[in-house]
Amino acid sequence: MKVKSFHKIIDAELEEVLTKYKGDVELHRHKNDEQNKGYAFLIWFLEFYGQKSLYKNYITDGKDDKSCDIIFSNIDSQGQEIFYIIQSKWVQYSEKKKDSSYPVIKKEEFNAALTDFSTILSGTKQEGRNERFNKKHEELITHLEKNGKAKFLFFTLGAFNDEVEENIKAFNKDHAPNITLEVIDASKLKRDYIEFKFKKIKTSNPLEYHYDPEDGEIEIDITRFSTKRDFVEYEGREKGYIFLLKPYTVYKLFDKFKYSLFFKNVRNPLPESNYNKNIVETLKKKPNAFWYFNNGITAITKVIPDIGEHAKSVKLTGLQVINGAQTVYSIYKTYEEASDLERKIMDSDVRITLRLIRSSDEEFNLDITRFTNSQNPMHERDFVANDPIQKRLQLESFDTDFWYETRRGEFHEVGKLKNSILVIPNETFVEAYLAFHLQRPLDSIINKDKFFISHKQDKDGLYERIFNDATQFEDMHASFLMWRLILSISDEDLPNLLELVLNVFIFSLAFSRVILSQYLRLKYPESNNPINLNKFIITSFSGKNESFKTIYKLLVFSINKIFVCCVGKEQQFSDEKLFKFIESQVSYDTLKQEFEESDFTIEDIDNYKPKNINSLFK
Repeated sequence: MKVKSFHKIIDAELEEVLTKYKGDVELHRHKNDEQNKGYAFLIWFLEFYGQKSLYKNYITDGKDDKSCDIIFSNIDSQGQEIFYIIQSKWVQYSEKKKDSSYPVIKKEEFNAALTDFSTILSGTKQEGRNERFNKKHEELITHLEKNGKAKFLFFTLGAFNDEVEENIKAFNKDHAPNITLEVIDASKLKRDYIEFKFKKIKTSNPLEYHYDPEDGEIEIDITRFSTKRDFVEYEGREKGYIFLLKPYTVYKLFDKFKYSLFFKNVRNPLPESNYNKNIVETLKKKPNAFWYFNNGITAITKVIPDIGEHAKSVKLTGLQVINGAQTVYSIYKTYEEASDLERKIMDSDVRITLRLIRSSDEEFNLDITRFTNSQNPMHERDFVANDPIQKRLQLESFDTDFWYETRRGEFHEVGKLKNSILVIPNETFVEAYLAFHLQRPLDSIINKDKFFISHKQDKDGLYERIFNDATQFEDMHASFLMWRLILSISDEDLPNLLELVLNVFIFSLAFSRVILSQYLRLKYPESNNPINLNKFIITSFSGKNESFKTIYKLLVFSINKIFVCCVGKEQQFSDEKLFKFIESQVSYDTLKQEFEESDFTIEDIDNYKPKNINSLFK
C-alpha cells in the first residue's frame, strides 16, 4: 500500500471521527476541519487500539493544532495498573509532493516531545486548563513513586528519523526498568492497520502491556485426580508430558499472551471473528463430552521441571502452541462471554488435553510442527511462514500494491480497497525471482517443489539459495512485474505458435534481464555507476512512460529470441525441441554468452514494433 493510498484511508477515517463526534466542542474548536485533525488523529488512535471510551476526559491540546496529549491508566490482564502518556502529531500529506515518501519526523519536534515527557516525569509540568488531565498527571506521579509502570508513546503519520534513535535509547536507559518510550511512525501504523483490518488479528498493541510467552516464566495449573493416574511422562529424545487442563487455565493463558502464543504455529493466526462453532457448541451444551471430541493442544517449552505426584501447577520457561490454536481461541472466547454459572459448569465438566514437549532445537520444533499438523493438507511454504526472512519480505511488500502472501488465506477483505492491492502468493514471486533476478529459469520450471525446502532436509532444496540476507523484496517486486507483463502480451505480438508452452515464457523472462542490462549499458554509457535494474523497472511500471514501452518491446524481442532457439533451422516448433533447449541450464547460459558477444544495438529495441504496444497506453 503506497504512501498516498494509506494517507487517504486515514484521512477518510479522521473525517468519520469528526462526523461521529460532531457534538464535541473541543474536537470542533476550529472552523477549519483540517485544523481539528490533530485532535481527531488521537481519538482515531485510541479507538483503533481499543481505548475508545477514554478520549473525551483526558485529551489536552498541544502547542499547535496538529498535536495533542493524553494521560490515562489501564488495568492489564494480570491486574497490574499501567499508565500511558501519549503525544500525537498529525502530518498532512501534500498532493504536490514529488516523491512518494512520508515526511520524516523532525528531530527538533521529537526532542521537544522528549523534553515534555521528562517534565511530566519530574512532576514540574505546569497545570493546563484540562482539570482531568491535571488530575491524571498527579496520579501518574503517585503511581511511579509506588514503583508502578508507565509507557510513553509518540505517534505520527511521519516516517521514522534515524537521528532520534540514540535519544530514544538514552531515554529508555535513563528511566528503566519501569518506564519505556515507544515511537509509532507511519510504517508501524500501516503494518498494524493491515494486520488488524485485513488479517483480522491483533498481534501487538502499544496500549497493552506485552508479556512474552517464548522466553518468559509461565505457570499453568494442571488437573489432578485422587488416583494420581492423571498425566503421562515420556522419557524419549526430549522430555514430554500429557496433562489435563481446565478451561480457566486455557483462558488465562490467552488472556495474558494473546496471539503471541501462536507465533510458532504454521497455520494462519486466527482471525478474531473465526472460532470453531462446533467447539463452542460442545463447551456450552455437552461439556462432559469435550475431552472425547477434541484433539487437544500440542505445545513446546524450553524448560520444564520434574513434576511430583502431588503437583497441581508447574512453572515453564517459554510456551508456544504449535497445534490446537483454534481450540485455545474458541475456549477463550466462550469462557470470556460466559456467565459465572456457565464458567463454573465448564470448569467442573470440561477437560482439555495438553501435550507438552520440552525442546529448544529449532529444527526439531519444525519437525514436530510438521507432523502434528498432518490432519489437513499442508504446503511446504506453510512450514517456513514464521521464518524472519518471510516476515521481513512481507513487511517490505506492504509499501507496494503487491502484498507478499506467506501462507494461504491469511488476508481478508482486501477487495474493499477497490482493486488497488493484489495479494500474491510467495511461490509466485519466487518463480519470477528465480528466473529473472537469480537467472535460474530451469530451477523455476522443474524445481517448484523445492522452493521452500532446506538443503538440510533435501540436498536439492533451494530455500537457502533463494532466501538469504541478499534477498530483497524490491528484486522480487521487479521480477514479478516483468513476469506479469510477459503473461499479458498479445498473441499478435508473438511468434506464430500453435502451442506456446509456458516454459518459453520463463526462459524469455530470464533472458529479458540480459537484454535489458545490455540495452541500458549502451543507452547510458556516460553513467559512472551501473543503473539499478530493478529500480529502473519499478519506476517504469509506475509511470507507464517511454521506459515502460521499451520494456514491453524488449520482452517481445526476448520471446522471439527464445523461439528462434527452440525452432532451429527448420523454423518449426515442437515439444521435443523445446525440451532439448530447457533440459539443462547450459543451453540458456550458452545463449546468454552468445548474446553478450553479439553486435546488439539499442536500435534493435528502439526500432522494434510490436503490433499491440499502443493499446497499453489507452
